Amino acid sequence: MRIIFSIVFLIVVLAINISAVRFGSFNLQQYGPKKSANETLTDLVAKILNDFDVAVIQEITDAAIKAPYVLFDALNKISKSKPYTMTLSERVGRTSTKEQYIFFNRESTSGVKLIDYYLYNDAQDYFERPPFIGTFEVTKPGSSGVRYFTIMDVHLRPDSAYQELLDMRRVIHDFILKNPRYFTDTSTSLSQALAANVIGATSTNKPNLKTNHPILIMGDFNADCTYISLTRQGTLRSIDFADFTWVINNEVKTNTRQTCTYDRIFINGDKFVKAIVPRSNTTVDFPQRFGMTMEQALGISDHLPIKFDINF
Repeated sequence: MRIIFSIVFLIVVLAINISAVRFGSFNLQQYGPKKSANETLTDLVAKILNDFDVAVIQEITDAAIKAPYVLFDALNKISKSKPYTMTLSERVGRTSTKEQYIFFNRESTSGVKLIDYYLYNDAQDYFERPPFIGTFEVTKPGSSGVRYFTIMDVHLRPDSAYQELLDMRRVIHDFILKNPRYFTDTSTSLSQALAANVIGATSTNKPNLKTNHPILIMGDFNADCTYISLTRQGTLRSIDFADFTWVINNEVKTNTRQTCTYDRIFINGDKFVKAIVPRSNTTVDFPQRFGMTMEQALGISDHLPIKFDINF
């Protein structure tokens, strides 16, 4: 009887893991002409990304805009039968250094479709690199109840990371205004969402955004060590983003040297958070997987990918 129970339990666990969709975020650290010309390096990056059904990418740095297509081709050579789509942002950056964001989506395994995307219109120059925002539709909704969600892909400026993170509340405000259709559960849902998304929060006036449209902030926040102190992190957790779940916590070190938690995933949306597979929110240790030295790993990136699995 005990053997039968163990077999049944194993089948259930395997079924859950097989059906789960994997989301990843990876700062590729100046992936431009030099890196994209290195076929071995590009193939390794593609193998890393192939583990994700949806990949959220930062720091594409080719002025000729050839590098992202080199990576896209390499990725689909690995995943020929189940190809990815690539959604590439415009080049952004207030200085001479410009970057692009990417959403890679393998629709046949992710079960989600990108239905809208845009760069935040940063007329006031709140950001060095304005966030890239994509809204996805779950094509075959399951028991989670999640039908749509939005990812805000970010690469925050290191020496302004704290202020730029505070200013993400402006990006959320703008998104709500642009997309009232996602905030119409009741006649007052839109106004409540706008009021709950507090900009300039205090201990007595905290944001309390609770909607049926999940919002994910993913990417390189530079949110640790010398850039955002533990004291400021505490304020962000308890006040400014008290209504978001911090899916990547400080126990998970996200730089390749594994000393700091720069990369983060914040999620607002209880249904989405509840559907995440327990303990799937962590890094991908590609140096260990490919038997790399630290020097070799840093040649790929000074960041590790972060990820989570979800059952829609």
